[in-house]
Amino acid sequence: MNSNYRVLARKYRPSKLGDLVGQDILVQTLGQAIQNNRLPHAFLLHGIRGVGKTTTARIMAKVLNCLNNNTDTGKLIDACGDCVSCLSLS
Repeated sequence: MNSNYRVLARKYRPSKLGDLVGQDILVQTLGQAIQNNRLPHAFLLHGIRGVGKTTTARIMAKVLNCLNNNTDTGKLIDACGDCVSCLSLS
């Protein structure tokens, strides 16, 4: 078996909040919450199969756990993608 093989759904999965298609309100709401450092204790993602619940959860985990994402005014919307935490969540 080829060790470089990746399922198409994982290969083309968005990696940034801005890359999510059809989730404009979600991206705006979560982006503002991240920037203002006013995050809730939990997120409840729901919807039918294939709307992006798991993808959104992966992106949020990466953004919230990014080690290079802390600023004085709050966090940035996108993760750096280079730190140990980001690489482990890819």
